[in-house]
Amino acid sequence: MRHLLAFFLLLSFALYYNIAFSSNLKVVATIKPIHSLVASVTEGILEPELLGYATSAHNYILKPSDASNLESSDVIFYTDDNLETFVQTFAKNNKELVQLSQVINLLPARPHSFSRKITNTQDEKDLHIWLSPENAKSMILFISATLSNIDKENSHRYNSNATKAIKKIDQEVKEIVKELNDFKNQKYIVTHDAYQYFEKYFGLNHPNAILSIEEDSYIDYFNIPEKEKETIFEGYSNDDFTEEASANVSSDSVASKDVNELGSGFVREVPLYKKYKLQDVISVNQKVLVQLTKEERGNKGASFTTYITLVSRYCVFMPNSMSKGGVSRRIEDANVRKQLKDILSSINLPKRSGLIVRTVGSGKDKKEIEQDYNYLSSLWQSIQKNAFSVNAPSLIYNEADVIMRSVRDFCSDGIEVIVSGKEAFEAVRQYTKNALKGSKLRYRLYRGSIPIFTYYGIEDQISELYSNRVELPSGGSLVITLTEAFVSIDVNSGKMTGEDSIEETAYRTNMEAVPEISRQVNLRGLSGLIVVDFIDMLKYQYCRAVESAIKQAFKDDKAKVQFSYINDFGLMVFSRQRIKPNIQEINTTECLHCKGIGRVKSNEVIVASILRDLQHIAHRNQNKSFDLVAHSAVIAHIFNNKRNTVSTIEKEFNITLNISIDNSLDANTFVLKQGDDVNSNGYKPLQNSGYQIEDSSNEEVDNSNKLRGNFWLTKWLSRFLSSNN
Repeated sequence: MRHLLAFFLLLSFALYYNIAFSSNLKVVATIKPIHSLVASVTEGILEPELLGYATSAHNYILKPSDASNLESSDVIFYTDDNLETFVQTFAKNNKELVQLSQVINLLPARPHSFSRKITNTQDEKDLHIWLSPENAKSMILFISATLSNIDKENSHRYNSNATKAIKKIDQEVKEIVKELNDFKNQKYIVTHDAYQYFEKYFGLNHPNAILSIEEDSYIDYFNIPEKEKETIFEGYSNDDFTEEASANVSSDSVASKDVNELGSGFVREVPLYKKYKLQDVISVNQKVLVQLTKEERGNKGASFTTYITLVSRYCVFMPNSMSKGGVSRRIEDANVRKQLKDILSSINLPKRSGLIVRTVGSGKDKKEIEQDYNYLSSLWQSIQKNAFSVNAPSLIYNEADVIMRSVRDFCSDGIEVIVSGKEAFEAVRQYTKNALKGSKLRYRLYRGSIPIFTYYGIEDQISELYSNRVELPSGGSLVITLTEAFVSIDVNSGKMTGEDSIEETAYRTNMEAVPEISRQVNLRGLSGLIVVDFIDMLKYQYCRAVESAIKQAFKDDKAKVQFSYINDFGLMVFSRQRIKPNIQEINTTECLHCKGIGRVKSNEVIVASILRDLQHIAHRNQNKSFDLVAHSAVIAHIFNNKRNTVSTIEKEFNITLNISIDNSLDANTFVLKQGDDVNSNGYKPLQNSGYQIEDSSNEEVDNSNKLRGNFWLTKWLSRFLSSNN
């Protein structure tokens, strides 16, 4: 589907960075598809601006910054008055408003097969006009003619760029036609009603169903109303999937995976299999062979699947999969993909099994792929044999440890591996002999007396992983902070200087930070939402260049990564699939002092809390003696800075305060000891604080008499009310 996606982007990756523009015309495009068309026409002449959409154009609200851009523009290209309703408010001062839908034969809006919100589409028009190649070419010619009429000096360049853009679209169309030939007459469903221009141009059948699903969600059996399931599953009887469903827990995950991976809304295979309840397919005491897919984390339990996957150097074998496998999407060369597909077709796989060629398998011949598959096939037979001979629950097979995985995934032919320890060396030797037959991998035993990590300077790099600050070569730095919701990475210029302007310094620092961000994310195993705070850049082409660089840096990442754009605040958000726990979860524990916060209270704050609580208790228990036990740093602060305050409290309430040091206490914890006759049950201050009050008649602290003192407001209120009484 690579060419389909390339067409949907409609030349959005036009290279017009670092170009000296020859026109002072200010051009604004309202949405990204229109902007990409305009950019293809104005390449090398001017840089069109794009409104800062954070959400869909259907519910966009005009922002002040965008209003300012539109106000100062000379030409505004937009789709239609019914979509960008705000554009007409800027029709003044000889501004050129160009409505591109006027050169398109609009189709009526297509009603959904089902929708949670019933709307009247009788008079509505479908405004997704850019999804037809013919429409795209018409708009390019119209854009070129409009700009040529306004900027006559550059008219020949606009026309030349338009011709190039049209030729590029024609090339993409040829590739799309080849891809669509395989399933042109098949039934399909779409998740949005935007594709009819595309369907009409390429002669596709009417979709079997148009699912009205919220943006950024996925097809789920329970998302579909019962009445509409008959439309989707029409022509598919229960017999089509009863056998598969009884053999596996559910086939729904396969259908969902197909939909999610394609992403464009088109589904190659129609059936969405019924989602069964677990109780319907698994009985009590039934023995089931499962594979761990995700370890437990915090309060979340582990995840298991009955779809087994076995990984080797070049292949991934799926012995009970509904998919036939294929070639890794990271292999983009068409000739290499065809060669590998031919190899897969020649391998005789068991029924209901699949084989995927990994990225590292690119360029390998049939013998190497078959050898890898034979190893995985024999491994699966061994797993099946062991599964029948043991009692559940039992561990049947454990994937290779970190040493074997490193050799398998990162060590290619011609690399020399240096192994420390005879047992590890023997394990590498056996693994290479059995699983990597014919490999030219070289390995040798490290015999030095100095630890291998120290000798090769690895120890310093490992230590750096536990620091939140990473230095950049030119003087800048990254500050990496893990929070409950996301990971934040702050890019700082620091001592980095030498550029002609602040903008150039920001751009250079951001570009230097990109490969280090990718490296740190991979080494630390960071996942989930990752927010990068780049140094603010005003130039549009610099922002796009940084976005392109960070996507390129994560190109070979084994985890799935989804990117957004750099917004007006200089923030770029991307999500990374969790494939392993991060280094802090595995190798660190919570700090006993700060409890994971990273900061502790200052001595001034702790002493202030002590004095407030002492004053409050002394008011209720006058003419008594108290003992304060605290850390030496806290006691020193009292003697150096608060001696007069303590004397004032002693005189006011006629008490005596004896102070002693106990460095076994945390810095923010203190203990007040009082006599037998002190009544501390007359009040109950708010709980959750950092100090204790002990009765001197008991060595153990009575939990019911602990006074917790961070929340001191109620104490002061009670004292104030008592004084008034």
